[in-house]
This record gives sequence, C-alpha cells and structure tokens, in this order.
Amino acid sequence: MFLFSALIKYSETSLLIDEEFHIDKDVPILVMGDFNADVKRNEKAFGFMKKHFDLNMVPTNYPSTLGNSYIGSTLTRLISPELSNYVCYFSYHRPILHRIVTCPRTIEEFKAKELTL
Repeated sequence: MFLFSALIKYSETSLLIDEEFHIDKDVPILVMGDFNADVKRNEKAFGFMKKHFDLNMVPTNYPSTLGNSYIGSTLTRLISPELSNYVCYFSYHRPILHRIVTCPRTIEEFKAKELTL
C-alpha cells in the first residue's frame, strides 16, 4: 500500500481521485527490492505496475536467492540500469548491483560533468 501511495502522483490513476491533478510522466522512477513474487513463475504480478505507473521490469539472468528464485526485482521508468549479481556469504538473498549511467541533457551540463571527471 505504501508503494502505491508513493507512486500515485506519477500515474493516470490519480485523475480518478482529482481531475485537475498534474501528472508528471517525465520523472524517472526506479523501484527495486524483494517483492516475494517470483518473476519467472508469475509475470502477471507485475502487470499492475506496468499498467498504472508505466514501470518496466529490468531483466536479470541471475536468480536473486540461493533457492534459484527471482523475487528480487527492479522496475524502472525512463532509466536503463545495468544489473549484475554480487556474491554474499551471509544471506539467503543475492544482492543485485545496479549501475546507472547518466547522460548530460544540455551543453552546460556536459561542460560541468567534463570538469568534474
């Protein structure tokens, strides 16, 4: 419920609550975590996120648990992270590392980024 209430302002569903609500569809969103729903066995569980928030599942080729389940998932909108697994010796869950490469949108941003490198 918390996730839904946090994301409602970025969904057209919010128009059902208030017709004059401003929807910002250009906001990049990254939602990740242990959803306790195996993506490989139940893809319909994430259809709600696609339908209401335009969030896409980021595919991973590695199971997120030692039991070979895919319950650790990443959903994104307007972001394309690279995912890789990380070896963890003290947990049943395998951490998923996210690498997000940002690109400058303007010449000024490019110059500022170039100076900081």
